[in-house]
Order: sequence, then structure tokens, then C-alpha cells
Amino acid sequence: MAGIEIARVVKAYGATPVIHGIDIDVRDGEFVVLVGPSGCGKSTLLRMIAGLESITGGTIRIGDRVVNDLPPRDRDIAMVFQDYALYPHRTVAENIGFGLKMRGVDRAIIDKKVQEASEILQIGHLLERKPGQLSGGQRQRVAMGRAIVRDPKVFLFDEPLSNLDAQLRAEMRVEIKKLHQRFGTTIIYVTHDQVEAMTLADRIAILKGGHLEQFATPEVVYKEPRSTFVAGFIGSPTMNMVKARVAPDASVIMLEGGASMAAPPAFRRAAGRDVLLGLRAEHIALSDAPAALAAQAVIVEPLGSDTLALMRIGAVEMTGRFAPDSGLVAGKGVKLMLNLDHAHLFEPDTGLAIV
Repeated sequence: MAGIEIARVVKAYGATPVIHGIDIDVRDGEFVVLVGPSGCGKSTLLRMIAGLESITGGTIRIGDRVVNDLPPRDRDIAMVFQDYALYPHRTVAENIGFGLKMRGVDRAIIDKKVQEASEILQIGHLLERKPGQLSGGQRQRVAMGRAIVRDPKVFLFDEPLSNLDAQLRAEMRVEIKKLHQRFGTTIIYVTHDQVEAMTLADRIAILKGGHLEQFATPEVVYKEPRSTFVAGFIGSPTMNMVKARVAPDASVIMLEGGASMAAPPAFRRAAGRDVLLGLRAEHIALSDAPAALAAQAVIVEPLGSDTLALMRIGAVEMTGRFAPDSGLVAGKGVKLMLNLDHAHLFEPDTGLAIV
């Protein structure tokens, strides 16, 4: 196993930069997820770690070696691709063991490793089939088996579950987590799916436009987002974001459209300023308290375990998460309390958190 150090890494295609001096330090045995929207640079960064893309500037270390100029085969990594990259004319067993065969590994050792990997992934009964006879989930297990038998220092996953349906994605997330717990190998995993990022990662690196927005544990990026981008990208439903103004004495915060509430002591840091008020759905509650805000349910979405509802408070709309038996009906008036002890304040111009 090995840690990975990504230091001031830059990538440009001609005069067009796509990665802007990223620093990420992945600890030995850590599961790090690179997440962000399409075009943010996450797959490009992964391919530079793998050696499939050249580096314009900066340094990448795997263990104690600088690997900038090493070809992929010398980096002691194994990569699992989005499209599985299986040989259609070879059996499952041949696909899993092919990399070892090309390295000249003894046939008996290959057979042993293939058998062990197939048992771990529960595909032992498929070893004589061809990829065309497999489901998407089975093909992904074969691709993972091919990576496992390499016994690499680092596993790299490039959106491996994006071709699967929702149920299979959930099942494969569990399998990937089990593999990490079993082997303890360093993993860097790319996805655009924040649910995958939150459920799999020890730490999440959130990218936007080739820049690193935040690198922290799932709990920290959820509870302490550094920007409106992170706040909006992580969490489902997305964090409510409302224009507001904190009174000069920080006693009150006024939402766009006129609704106002008593401000908690922490809002003193933004006294007299225009802000973006961020609040997650679970921090909005139905209430009959005198200070509750008059609101109207606009759209109600029953989800079984809970209910999401888009609420209109004056000129402002916010999504709340409520109990399934809350009795919410679209068009019906209600009263709400916003738990501002869990609110976030951001700069309207830059989108950065006000701390």
C-alpha cells in the first residue's frame, strides 16, 4: 500500500488550463473520492495519477516515488474504468488474469489469484462465460476482479457505477466498501454522484472548474461547507440559499421580501451586511410558536420515510424535510421555524463562507 501526494498539479491543453495547481494528500489506506460536475477536471486528475495523461506542472508521488515520468505499468496501480474495458472474446477467468499473464506470472499463481478474486466478488460460477453473457453489475465485478489480482499499491476507480441502474449502484457501493475494508488499499474514486461520495469516502475532494473547492470528511463538507458551490453540490435536497441582511446590531436577520427572525449570536460576524443565508431542509420545522413564520406549501413530495415540501415564505421559497404524517397539502398555509443555529452565511459576491 502507499499514500499519494498531489502537489501543485497543473494540466493545460495548449494554452487552455484545465487543472489549476491542485494539492491533495491521500493517506496510506485512505478512501478518497474526487467529486464534481461534468468538466470539473476530476477524471483528468485521476488519469494523471494513473499516467494516462501527462502533467503540465507540479508533482505526483505514489509512496516515496515521484511518478511524473513513469509509464502506467510502473506505477503499481490498478484502474477500474466506467466502460469495464473487458475483452469480449475472452472468458471471465481470462479477463481477470490477463494482466498477470502479460507480466509473465506463473499459470498456477494466476489460477489461484483468479479463484480467490472470484470468490470474494461472488462470480465463481461465471468464470467460463464471456462478457456478452453478463449483466452490467457482473461485468463491473469482473473489472474489479482484474484489479484485485494485481495486488496494487493503489486502486483508481473512474465513475465505475455510472452505467448501472439505481439498485445495482447501491449494491455495488456496498461491495466496493467491503473490498476497501478487506484489503485496506489506498483508493481514489471519481464520481459526479454526491451520494456515492458521501457513503464511500473517508475524505471528499470537491472540484469545480479545475480548482479544489474543499477537501475534508463527508461530515465536514456537509456541515461546514466553505462555499455556496460546496453547500449546493453536497446534500440532497440541495441546501436552501436565500438573500438576506443582518441588522447592524446583529439582533435580527431579514430575508428578501421582508420576513425577519431573531438572529443567533454567531451572526455578529456579519453585522450590517448583505449575506446569502444557507439552511438545510432538516432545519426547517412546522411550529405554532409565536415567532413562527407564515408560509404556504407549494409542492409536497411524499417519500415514504419522510416528506419534502417546497415552502413559500413571503417572496422566498425554501425546501423543508418533514415527518411523513405531517399532513402537508399543496396550497395550504402553515407556520415554520427556521433553526438558524444550523444556518450558514456566505458572501453574495464570492460565494465564500463568512467565518
